[in-house]
Amino acid sequence: MPSKAFTLIMLVAATMLFGELKFQPFESDFRISFGIGAFFFFLMWLRDVPIMLASLLTGSAVVLFRIWLDYVMGKEVFQFYQSALSHVPSLAFYLFFGLVIWLGRAERYVNAPLKLGLIGAIADLSANMAELLVRKSLVSQGVYFEFVPQEEYLLLILAFVRSFFIVGFLNIIQMRHLREMNREQQLRFEKMLMISSDLHVEALYLKKVMGHIEQATRNGYNLYRELRTRESRDEVPELDPPLSRRALSIAEEVHEIKKDSQRILSGVSRIIQQERVVQELTIEEIVQLVLNANQKYARMLKKDIEFTSDLQTSLATRHVYSLLSVLNNLLSNAVEAIEDSGIVRLGVYEQQEEILFLVSDTGSGIASGDETFIFIPGYTTKYDKQGNASTGIGLPHARNVIEELGGTLEVRQGEAPEKTIFEVRIPIHRL
Repeated sequence: MPSKAFTLIMLVAATMLFGELKFQPFESDFRISFGIGAFFFFLMWLRDVPIMLASLLTGSAVVLFRIWLDYVMGKEVFQFYQSALSHVPSLAFYLFFGLVIWLGRAERYVNAPLKLGLIGAIADLSANMAELLVRKSLVSQGVYFEFVPQEEYLLLILAFVRSFFIVGFLNIIQMRHLREMNREQQLRFEKMLMISSDLHVEALYLKKVMGHIEQATRNGYNLYRELRTRESRDEVPELDPPLSRRALSIAEEVHEIKKDSQRILSGVSRIIQQERVVQELTIEEIVQLVLNANQKYARMLKKDIEFTSDLQTSLATRHVYSLLSVLNNLLSNAVEAIEDSGIVRLGVYEQQEEILFLVSDTGSGIASGDETFIFIPGYTTKYDKQGNASTGIGLPHARNVIEELGGTLEVRQGEAPEKTIFEVRIPIHRL
């Protein structure tokens, strides 16, 4: 962040330079320049600049700069007094303009364009009248003079046009800035949702694993009791250590694994609760999130993939992370199944008491007979460039999640050009 002093210097310099873009009405040396527009804009854009100090410094700099230009570019003999007499009224303009802006607390109305434009117009008109008064007073040297009505009308029109032009320009820039901020926040929101959905699935899978661990602990302990009974009857060979002791040791080790898993699940659950930024989203919003994420994934893989969607529902769901994880898994699989270019379709329909998701692609397809095996944990047909196999747990995870919701996840062969269609059905009352 630049310091206030540097910001103030930049404001003064910009106003001073823009002030030389000007025209002179009324067939006099009275100037109407773009400097005040720049000055007003920067005052409202920066807002933390001391207004009266900025007005004093800017007015003084403009006067000195114009005197210096007269000296450098003057065709006649330079006379400091005449040059100063011509330009000192500009100092009155900036001081009076800043005073009205400061008294009107214009910075409070940056988000109220009409009020800000009105304050700017009043400041502009008042400052122009003050400058004209000082200029004519200096020229007349105390002799009575009067304003020409035409001058007042033109100054009034100029004040409103210039003020509302600057306010409009300021609002355009602010709107663009807000759009960029909103876009950035949306990207962060989408990323957070996708991460949370992955954690949600891992937590569900970990809960299921813990159930297996608990059963293994019980089985191990039951085996220990049975072996101990048989050892007391001399029905098993005597070993050192005894078989019953070995079975008990295994049960204890499995129990320790269970406790570690519980700690991991507790930590993941806390993260999910902290990052749970939404309680409910519409199906349309979830579909859009998934499509956006996989469009980026396709571009990252340098594939030319067209994504299409057919949404025929207005339902919303509380199971945001579950649906996100399942749909993202299915669409990312579709992206990976396409060689270089192709089409991925996502359809959502309401059928009686169920909501139906159809995910299809024009990729390599699934070999006939493999439809059952792809839902077995560890089974995979995907390998990376080094020949390493995928984990093979994505589709089993997805099916588990859908079954938790009381639904089904099936796959079937499609009709050309679609090679594979995944079908998800969930009872509407479970959403």
